[in-house]
Amino acid sequence: MGSATDKEGVVQDIDHRIADIEHDHVRRAALFIIKANLLQHHGMVAIEENIGKALLLIDERTQPELYLYAMVVKSYGMYMYQNQAEQAATLLEKVQQHPALKNDLYVQVQGLSSLLEVYYRLNHFNKISKPLFQLARTLTSKEMAPEYQGFFRELDAELAYHSSLIGDKHQAIAIYKKMITESKLKGQIDNIAIVNCNIANMYFLPLSEKIHYAKASLAAARNLSCSDVMEKLVLLDEIQQGNLSNIARLPQFHSNQQMPRLNERSAYYAGLAYLQLDDLAGAQRMANRMTDPNNWERYDLLQKMYEKQGNYRDAFAASQRFHQLRAEKDANARALMLSSYQTRLEMAQEDTIAAEQAKQAEQLHAAEQKAEARLQLMLTVIAAGVGITLVLTLYLYRSRQLQHKLQQLSDTDPLTGLLNRRAFLRQAEQLKQLAERQQFPLSVALIDLDYFKQINDKYGHQTGDTVLLAFAKAANSTLRQTDLCGRFGGEEFILLTTQQDTTAFAASLQRLQQCFTKLCLHDLQLGFAVSFSAGISTVFEQSAGVHQDIEEAIRQADEQLYFAKANGRQQVCTEGLCLQLVSA
Repeated sequence: MGSATDKEGVVQDIDHRIADIEHDHVRRAALFIIKANLLQHHGMVAIEENIGKALLLIDERTQPELYLYAMVVKSYGMYMYQNQAEQAATLLEKVQQHPALKNDLYVQVQGLSSLLEVYYRLNHFNKISKPLFQLARTLTSKEMAPEYQGFFRELDAELAYHSSLIGDKHQAIAIYKKMITESKLKGQIDNIAIVNCNIANMYFLPLSEKIHYAKASLAAARNLSCSDVMEKLVLLDEIQQGNLSNIARLPQFHSNQQMPRLNERSAYYAGLAYLQLDDLAGAQRMANRMTDPNNWERYDLLQKMYEKQGNYRDAFAASQRFHQLRAEKDANARALMLSSYQTRLEMAQEDTIAAEQAKQAEQLHAAEQKAEARLQLMLTVIAAGVGITLVLTLYLYRSRQLQHKLQQLSDTDPLTGLLNRRAFLRQAEQLKQLAERQQFPLSVALIDLDYFKQINDKYGHQTGDTVLLAFAKAANSTLRQTDLCGRFGGEEFILLTTQQDTTAFAASLQRLQQCFTKLCLHDLQLGFAVSFSAGISTVFEQSAGVHQDIEEAIRQADEQLYFAKANGRQQVCTEGLCLQLVSA
């Protein structure tokens, strides 16, 4: 808490304490690790020096919690300063598996935060959901002691960073501003500067907004590892405005900025400033400082520099590489957005199920208490054994009625195990809100089994139920985890998907038809093929300007379903297009 407002004073205090406790090895080691953690934004030297001294005093066997703390701080230096993200991920994964980790919540939270950041750097989007779940659950636990409530900042930081990477800049900035407000209330100047740095470094943020937050960061502090990038951003803005009073600082780089990515970004903004001044030699020096072959900023600078030189062949090659790297970065953002959507959907579904179960348990408990009170009252009035038997019978009957009613409140269709209509519409609305926020497409399909009434009339309702079960099994085995599927009533089913276009959606329905046919043919009770017809409607698609209610989209899908059945069945129709579904 003290370091947040007076880091230099706390570091000096730590040095005094270390000198005063020469023979207390464990405490000295703890202080060295804390000092390394406090100075982690000041370069790799401070981390290595203090962690090295700590590890001479303790080992994993005698002090496992301190050892794990040291490994977490060490990993930060590995992926931030030494470009060793893979090795850092391996180290942090071992930390998460260590049995002693549960003994120290602070180390647990720090380790999860660092592991998330490494996964982001490595584009391991499929691994992000697990530590994010663990961090959220750890920090939202009701049993968490009051002194640990400040750790919620770690969760806010991860959620803000996550939002910035997937392009949800409004959500990211809102969380970051909340963190800035909290830091101001506590006088945490360095934190204010760092958070503004994080905002200014957001990929999807326009340059004008980056400059605004760079100025805010420098107004708070100028001696951090990201301060040099912020200064170069502000210098670029000054030069663009015609203010040349500080151009002597363009070639100067802070010695405490040792993070390779930030060094390259400083060179990028300085290079753009030199181009603004028509100083091609200065721009070339900055380009030479940028050695990462996968840094799109390097090729942006090169293409602008070559173009000014009249070297259009090299400018074209640099432009091609620039657009390739930008496309890859955008693709990574979309992949992370899908992973984020799936994670949030899983969390929402878990919360919905937990809330429903809690509600049912509360209703059942209240009903049992009420029934028990009534039973006790009647027992005091009725003394005859027959009367007692009658009351108990009524009590059991009412309990069974209550259990049956609670079962009906469940989200699941009792026959197929799919979502029922009520649950589907509720979850569809949640998914629509997420689609609008994250800007991914959303479409709905209404599906009707062909000639189902004739199947019921000819073979009986039991055979009809078997057909419905076969469709549910086919849906569960062919549809994606992110798709919502439910029984809408009778032989009608409904599907909500994030497929990008109609052709891809139709291909999914084609796979569903083939799997459905196979299950029906191989079922001993059936032995014949059953087909279905479907109508598709778009719920939300930003590029096409489509934005409508779930109910309206379902109505339009129902119209397309009517066209599919009128056109001969076993096909899927959307506006202006019908495609035949092949059974095998």
